[in-house]
Amino acid sequence: MNYELADTAHTVRTLDIPRLDPRPSSKSLSSLNPATLGQIGTVAITTATQVDGMVARAHGAFAAWRTDREARRRFLTDCARELYRSAGTLAPLLTMEQGKPLDESDGEIRLAAKCLAEAAHADWDDDAPAHTYDERSAVVEHRPVGVVAVLVPWDLPILRMAAKIGPALVTGNTVVVEPPCTVALSVARAVDILKAVLPEGVLDIAVGTREAHSPLVAHPKIRRISYVGSRGGARTIISHAARFLTPVAATTACGGTALLLPDADVENAATALAEYAFTNSGQTRCAPKSAYVPTDIVDDFCEAFAGAMRTLTVGDGMDPETTVGPQHSAHQLSIAEDLLRQSITAGSALVAGGGRGTDLPGYFLEPTLLRDTDGSTDFEDAGKAGPVFTVIGYDDIDRIVDRINEHSRVLSVSVWGADLDRTDQVAERVDAESVSVNRHDTTEAPAPLESATVTEFGMRGGRAVDEFLHSRVITH
Repeated sequence: MNYELADTAHTVRTLDIPRLDPRPSSKSLSSLNPATLGQIGTVAITTATQVDGMVARAHGAFAAWRTDREARRRFLTDCARELYRSAGTLAPLLTMEQGKPLDESDGEIRLAAKCLAEAAHADWDDDAPAHTYDERSAVVEHRPVGVVAVLVPWDLPILRMAAKIGPALVTGNTVVVEPPCTVALSVARAVDILKAVLPEGVLDIAVGTREAHSPLVAHPKIRRISYVGSRGGARTIISHAARFLTPVAATTACGGTALLLPDADVENAATALAEYAFTNSGQTRCAPKSAYVPTDIVDDFCEAFAGAMRTLTVGDGMDPETTVGPQHSAHQLSIAEDLLRQSITAGSALVAGGGRGTDLPGYFLEPTLLRDTDGSTDFEDAGKAGPVFTVIGYDDIDRIVDRINEHSRVLSVSVWGADLDRTDQVAERVDAESVSVNRHDTTEAPAPLESATVTEFGMRGGRAVDEFLHSRVITH
């Protein structure tokens, strides 16, 4: 991969980024710092011919890579170790390109390394017990699918890449990663770190192909596509994959909500949710975007939440004082600002925030608190709202649980209360990918399971490794 760094206020020349592509594309992408709008560097766009070469190498490497499970485990363990060691140098690049505070970038990379380490220890059966019928027997084998395209989003690109390529690689598949153009430098650097450990052809990266005719997704030798992102993006990916009927696992859920019970510790819940809500500048898929609060404690909750917001500092993620960075792009800022205006026009009250929060020239919107006076907040919109949090009062817990369950795309729900038996009972009734009690998980940490909700297109749920295996029947 051929990419260069430009001089910026926060130099990252210590990264010593290599030129790995001997035939760079004549076209390149510029990567901008969303806080300063300065150019960070450039990355060469992968041509269709280069994609053909990548997929051919991955296809060729597949035959040997699939054969030795224990060797794959050792390679992944080494990958995890090298990625973890690189956090100190990779994190500044991720912060400058994506926008999040430096400590969040460092944490993302270290958690990504943990994902790879966890994947190295994943377990599955190569075949199921034999079935006997009519004096014949049949064995179901679980086999790697081949070359997998992994399309990562921009919010937590290193972590989400690791969460996908770990299970894909350990099960014996080879992988080509495709990042969004806006975080291509960071993802390319992470892939280069891993490629230095892995055998030739097992892992590669294609940059800039998603926006055009997508030669990677539409390639006839791609056997599975794993995508995390928007529904619109998923539709585009699926349409490209349709030519060869390539299976697509598309995760499109976003946003979360909190549900306070009448006996909840208001101060504790508000303080914690304010921290969770504005992690990654409110741009994490599972961050809480709203809270349902009993009507008689809404005022107390809003006061406590606004107080917690005042402890946050908006600015450049490279500044150690910054706790909330910019929105990732002009497009994301426009979405957040439009939804904020629409909410206020529809009757929501602005409690705190709503401005830029800094004099820097980047894509800034400060943490903002709204109070929904009529319960009209829509989950679809709330999931896109950036650093905007909405409080909705309620009087009937059953109606609120039903309302949450009507929205299949709610990714995470947290239930807050002092009576843990009652809190667990309510949590049990909630349908979401992730349900937590008296905390709100904002990072999809390494886990052995995949979602079984309808947000997964083309998946049946189950273990993470199952996405990258297919079954065949051998009869005797």
